[in-house]
Order: sequence, then structure tokens, then C-alpha cells
Amino acid sequence: MKHNYKIIYDINKDMWNWRGALSDFRMGYDWFNNIDNDQDRKIAKQIIGLKKNQAELTLRPHLKSKKENPKSNLNQFISIAESEFKAKFNKACLILESITKKPMTSDKFIFYVTTFPRMTCFYDKHIIYLYNSTEGVWGMPIDGFLHEGLHFQFEHYWRNNADSPVSKLSDEDYFNLKEALTVILDESLKPTITLPDESYPELAYLRNPLHEFWKKYHNFNKLVEYGLKNLSKNSKSSNRDRHA
Repeated sequence: MKHNYKIIYDINKDMWNWRGALSDFRMGYDWFNNIDNDQDRKIAKQIIGLKKNQAELTLRPHLKSKKENPKSNLNQFISIAESEFKAKFNKACLILESITKKPMTSDKFIFYVTTFPRMTCFYDKHIIYLYNSTEGVWGMPIDGFLHEGLHFQFEHYWRNNADSPVSKLSDEDYFNLKEALTVILDESLKPTITLPDESYPELAYLRNPLHEFWKKYHNFNKLVEYGLKNLSKNSKSSNRDRHA
């Protein structure tokens, strides 16, 4: 099956991502710290706590200037994304199908390029936000798609499957397992992947054993089972620590 995609820059979608990320009480601080330039950090500080219309008075001209500058990181990223996706998108889909032994959840994906470091996903609409990260940093277009695409597969075939124990996980445990599983997007996937997935270093306690298990067995179902056992072990350990 041929998989189709669209890469779009929509300033209104980008502003929505900025405002949503900076108002997120759980992750907003982390995302703010991931901003890779002083100018964007300054704008972010200015709009924190503002209502939509007020925030967009500051954001819109800032983002418009990026789009109108042919040498901006935004336009460079869009150019790289279009080139990479043309060469590698279908291969990346085949990789995800091979890893999970499941067909892709859709044959059509929409990618909104964003200038804020939050890669939002809408699983039901097959929409992924791609952060215009700089070259040489993890998160280049295909890297980002492989990461989020693995989430799509895991969400659809495991989280939404009432017969899977994954469907019964708490939101926190599901998040940790979902993000830990992306450690398998490693050097073995070159040249399709640009850099191995090294996201969420704070989950190394889970990612590292999962990676070793994957390299040994290359069986995603068994990997998920192993991940669930490790979650349970860490949960019991945390409970002991709390009552120590």
C-alpha cells in the first residue's frame, strides 16, 4: 500500500501550538526549556498567561517574519521535510509495520510544521505536528515521524484494544511505556532515521532494559509484555520507597 502525506505550515495552527504548550501545567516548563533560541524564548515569556487575542497580537508578526524570511529555520526545515518525506516516508511506514507486525493505522497523514517544540498528535485524525528542529539534532522530519508513528501504532493496536493489558494502564504508566518504547528506533534503522531516538532521558530506567530486550528478540508483542513487567517492578519499588 502506498502511504500519502501532506506537509503544511499554517500560522494559526502554529499559534495554537504555542499557546497550548505554554498553558500546559504538566509539561509547559519542559517545553519552554526546549526552545532553542533566545528570540523565541523572549516571545514565549511575553505571552505566558495571556488570553488568545492578546497572545496572538505578539505571536502573529513574530511567526509571519519567520515564514517570510527564505533563510529562516522554518523555511529550511520545510524544504528538508519535503525532500526527506519524498525519499523516505513510505520506507518509514514499512519500518513501523515491520516493527509492530501491524498495518499502518491510516494511508493518509497530515503534518503541520510548528516553530514551538511540542509535537502534538491527533490520533483520530492522523495529524502530527513537526517541530522545525535544527539540523543535526534528533527530531529531523523522518525521525519525528518514526517516533510519533510508533505512538500511533501502539495507541491503536494496544491502548485501544480492550483485550490488551495496556488498555488498563493509568495515564501516567501508559505515557511512560509509550515513550520508553521509542528507544527501539535506533542505529539499525539508518539511513532512514537520521539519529537514534534519545528522547525522554529521565525514562532511561525503562528505556535501557527495553532496548536490550529488543536487540535480543525483535518481537514487539513480547517487548510490550516485558515493558509491562518492568513498569510493575518500578511501581512496587516506588511504593516501597514511599513507605520506607
